[in-house]
Amino acid sequence: MRDVRDVFELVTDQIIISDTLSVRLVRPVSEDEVVEHYVANEAFDADPYWATLWPSAFAVSRYIANAPALVRDKTVCDLGAGLGLAGLVACAAGAKRVELFDREPLALACAILSIEANGFQDRVLVKDFDWNDVREDQAKFDTLLACDVLYESHAVLPVAELVPKLVKRGGGRFLLGDPPSRAPQNRKRFKETLTEQYGAFVMRELLVQEGGDELVFIDFKM
Repeated sequence: MRDVRDVFELVTDQIIISDTLSVRLVRPVSEDEVVEHYVANEAFDADPYWATLWPSAFAVSRYIANAPALVRDKTVCDLGAGLGLAGLVACAAGAKRVELFDREPLALACAILSIEANGFQDRVLVKDFDWNDVREDQAKFDTLLACDVLYESHAVLPVAELVPKLVKRGGGRFLLGDPPSRAPQNRKRFKETLTEQYGAFVMRELLVQEGGDELVFIDFKM
């Protein structure tokens, strides 16, 4: 895996989630530089926006901080992790094992530095993951986290199909953070598919404020 420090200037932030929970996060100083790097390398099928710390990641992280039993002593997956904030928070809240899934190698390289900065090497690992090509022996998790994964319409069904492949039946949880106005039709279709076709049950659905932005948070039980 390429050393992301050779590509971007990085900064380490202390991200405060609650009065008792914070994590260190390593990220590129300039999000624009990341976009320019991808354009310059004609990586037009790649997603440079992993370098953005999206409000939905904060929303999911704060929910975990307020309900740590969702992750404590459990296996957790952060799907499309990007910088990996939600997964790192899950580890800080007591998760037994956390896996950060993303398809962008530079995002995973950055996440590895965050894992090291927090001393989480014994409980957190990264995985280059293509959600359109899931192995038959893919392990399932107690809790699945996803932030901003429904902004493209073609992602709705693949993500919905992926959830039961990654979440344990009979009590596994799927926590979704999504901006309400970006693609509400995608979220509606996703929710209908997950509940009607895959038997998920909505435990809680909230409209929350995060950094001046409104966000929808949904807690599904499988």
